[in-house]
Amino acid sequence: MSNAFLEHRAKYREVVSRRYGVTPELYDVASRLLAPLAVPFSMRKGEYLQRIGTPAQYIYWLHSGVTRTGFITESGNEVTRHFQSDGEPVGAHDDLLRSRESEPALNFVVAETAIHGYRLDWAEVSALYQRNSDLRDYYLGAAQRSIIDQSRRLYLNASPAQGRLNAFRREYPGLEQRISQKVVASFLGITPQYMSQLLRQDGSKS
Repeated sequence: MSNAFLEHRAKYREVVSRRYGVTPELYDVASRLLAPLAVPFSMRKGEYLQRIGTPAQYIYWLHSGVTRTGFITESGNEVTRHFQSDGEPVGAHDDLLRSRESEPALNFVVAETAIHGYRLDWAEVSALYQRNSDLRDYYLGAAQRSIIDQSRRLYLNASPAQGRLNAFRREYPGLEQRISQKVVASFLGITPQYMSQLLRQDGSKS
């Protein structure tokens, strides 16, 4: 069992329990069950945890750093779906589900900063879910939260760019200082040039 994994997970016990709507005790149970599967890993900025076109194999858990999940449109534009940072699981859930039928991933996951955390084989995690009701309850809480977050982001896409920027800052406090302006623009669905214009307008108001 990875004691380091348990120590890192313990730091986020209260925050994640509230976020997923589970008890801290259930969070601890899930951590202990997952610990034997957790393999430490580190990556440099720009390295890919998951590539488009190959079945997703791993789910990750970060204890430091920032990753980004996104996809490429048919016209070749890169679209950012969401970010993950300290204390969060990393992986495109839809691609993990597709991998059960060996279907290729539609999303990429890339390190936006140097990252450190743990890698877990998705097939092993899925098998563990099937055998343990506590882990299924924890997974359900995480999945429900993911659905809520994704739905909120879809509604935000209909907002003006300034509103999307404000919402980004609320959802990811402090992240703007850790990643590039170009990547923030990708998440907001605007050009880097328009992003610069928004920031200048922000500066003129302060």
